[in-house]
Amino acid sequence: MSNRHVVLVHGTWGRGTPTWWGSASQAFTDRGFTVHTPTLRHHELPREEGAPLIAGLSLLDYTDDLVELCRSLDSPPLVAGLSMGGLLVQLVAARTPTAGVVAVAPAPAAGIFAVYPSMIRLFGTHFLHPSAPWRRPLMPTMTRFKVIAQHQPPEHVRELFDDAVAESGRAYCEMSFPYLDRHHAATVDFAAVTAPVLVIGAEQDRAVNARIPRATARRYSDADHVEIPGADHALFDRPFLDLTMTAIDNWMTERAVYA
Repeated sequence: MSNRHVVLVHGTWGRGTPTWWGSASQAFTDRGFTVHTPTLRHHELPREEGAPLIAGLSLLDYTDDLVELCRSLDSPPLVAGLSMGGLLVQLVAARTPTAGVVAVAPAPAAGIFAVYPSMIRLFGTHFLHPSAPWRRPLMPTMTRFKVIAQHQPPEHVRELFDDAVAESGRAYCEMSFPYLDRHHAATVDFAAVTAPVLVIGAEQDRAVNARIPRATARRYSDADHVEIPGADHALFDRPFLDLTMTAIDNWMTERAVYA
C-alpha cells in the first residue's frame, strides 16, 4: 500500500522548519502520515540575503514548485496550508491530483473580498511606499507578529519572528490586486479541484478575516468549513493545534479521505 503523504505549506514569512511546523508535523506523524514540509523558493536563505531574490517571485513560482513535489510522491498527498499556504494548496490541487485539501486561514483567492480594517493595518503600508510594491520584499516586523499571533506566548512570537524571512511583494500584489494581474496567479479554478476540501477559519484572526475562509468554502460545490472559536491566525500552534487537528480528523472520517 502506498504511503499516506501530507504536504504542509507555510505562509507569509515562514519556512519549512520546526519553528513553524514542529508541533503540527508531529501531530500528522502520530496519525501515520509521511510528512513533507517544503520551504518555498529562496525562503531557506537568511532574511536580508533572501529578500532581493524573493521580492519578485510570483504565486505561480511557488505553485510550480509545489506541484512538482506532489507529482514526485508515490501517491497523491493530502495538502494542507496556512495563510498564503492555504491559497497555494488550492492552486496546487487544481493542477495535480491530491487526496484532499485543507486550507487553514487561507489568503483570499481572486474574487474574494478582502478589504478588512485589520488586514489593511497589517499590510497596507507596503503598498503606500513610493517605490513599486511588486518589486519590493514584504519584510516581517515584531509589531506585525504580535498582532497576528495575539494569543501566542511571547517567547513563541519571538521565536517565529527570529526565524521569519522576507516575503514576495509581487505575490502580495497578485493577491491584493488580482484584476491587474494578466497572469491570474491568484485565480483558483475551483471546479478543477476534485478532492475533498476543508476550509478552517479562526474567529479572532487579524491577518485573514474570518469571513474569507467562509467565502472560500462557498466557492466550492461541496466544501466543508470549520471555524475555531477564540483562535488567532496561528491555528497550527498551541493552544489551537488540537482543535485544528480534531477538525481535520473528523473531516477525514466523514469524507472518507484515504478510505
